[in-house]
Formats: sequence, structure tokens, C-alpha cells
Amino acid sequence: MGVDCGSIGRTITGAHILCFHLGPTDGAQMIVQGGMHAREWITSLLVTRQAFTLRREKLPLGIYFLPMTNPDGCTLAQTGADVFPEHARRLITINGGEDFSLWKANLRGVDINCNFDAKWGSGRGNLTTPAPASYIGERPESEAETQALARLTRRIRPVMTVSYHALGREIYYEFGQTGEALARDRELGEMAAAYLGYTLVDGDLGSAGGYKDYCVGLGISALTIEIVGGDRTHPLSEPDLAQEEKNLWLPMILAEALKSS
Repeated sequence: MGVDCGSIGRTITGAHILCFHLGPTDGAQMIVQGGMHAREWITSLLVTRQAFTLRREKLPLGIYFLPMTNPDGCTLAQTGADVFPEHARRLITINGGEDFSLWKANLRGVDINCNFDAKWGSGRGNLTTPAPASYIGERPESEAETQALARLTRRIRPVMTVSYHALGREIYYEFGQTGEALARDRELGEMAAAYLGYTLVDGDLGSAGGYKDYCVGLGISALTIEIVGGDRTHPLSEPDLAQEEKNLWLPMILAEALKSS
């Protein structure tokens, strides 16, 4: 079993949203994604390292690794607006300055994790105009990045998705599910929290439009995992991954649990 590399779509600048697939191509599948929020680009390094770590393992199910769901935003947060000359003036106006190290959105000022069709526009703190964070977009799936990830999710119907964000070392799993679905998802959340030493957060926190939320609405088990201790502050950098090594094996642990259930 090798590694299949490809793209699930392109952004408005033509940047590819890269994907690595490991394990069986038939049967149950997982999605592990990072780099959705621009300033959290270290999650892209983590997801890439996960794929590299597991590339020679015999996985019990297939796993799609998407290291950087928001490549334009991650580039902007790391290098500034000069690399996007056609968009620079607008971006600087939206941002209120040339320091984009805290920027979370894509290049259109839309927060991808508020742009999915999951109680879209009803979250606390949602914004209705372009901003560095929290702008919901003109409609659900208005963004190329959202469309690409939602399209992949609908096509393969994964049994589970894991979304990496930063920071706080917390895990979220709820979005209105009840009964057996709630018990199933809580058990997976508890397993991940116990293994990582993170805090499992109970309760639907009033979020909306997020990828985890979207997956739960489709009946898919979904976790949002916030890496890096809460003693750190944004902007983060590669050294902040130093205490997050256990995450490298988490997809394998979850996959084995799902296969045996």
C-alpha cells in the first residue's frame, strides 16, 4: 500500500488543495485535515508528518490527509500580502494593517470554518462582512475551499473526520446529535482525549458553519482537535509542535477503533 497524492480542488489563485491517501481505497475511509485557519498553519505541518509517519503502516481503513485546506490564507499569514499583488490593497484594508500573522480567513476574507452548511450564519460571533476571522461568506459553500472539502466528504462518505486547529489542547465532538450517535462520538472523543492528555469538551457550544458541524449533520463521527497548550498565544510557529508528537499516531488509533467497532 503506497501513498497516492493529488488535489481535491483549487483556490481563487489557482493553488491546489493537496491530498495524500494512505491505506485501502475501498471500504471505510477517514479524512484528517489541517490548515483551515490561516494563522494555525502549524497544523499543516502536523498533518503532513502524520502521513509521513503512517506511510508504511498497514492501515485498517483508508485515510485522506489534507494538510492545508486554506493554502492562500496560510501563505498570507506567513508571508504577508505582497505575494498576492492583485489582492493586496483589499486585504490590507480588511485587515487594518500589513501584519497578517493573526489572519484566519481565506483570501476573500471568509472564515472557511464558518462557511459550511451547518446552521450557517447562526453562530455566536459570526460576521456578515469580510474580516480576518468569523465572516460567514455570502452563502454556505460560497468558497472554493469549502466546496472542495464538502465535495470530497459527500463523495467518499467517511466514517470519521478529524480537523486540527490550534490552540488549547481541547477536543470537541458535539453538534446536536443524540442517542446512539452521541454515545458513539463521545466514546471516540474520550479515546482521543485519554491518549493525547487533552480535555474533552462536552456540550454544543453554539458554533455553526464548521466542518465538524457539517460532518455531524451528515451522520459522520467528527472531532475538532485543538493542539498546543493554552499557555501559548498566537502567532504560533514550528517549535510549538514539540510537545504534540502523540498526534502523529492518533489517526491509526482511531482507525483501529473504528474497524473493530
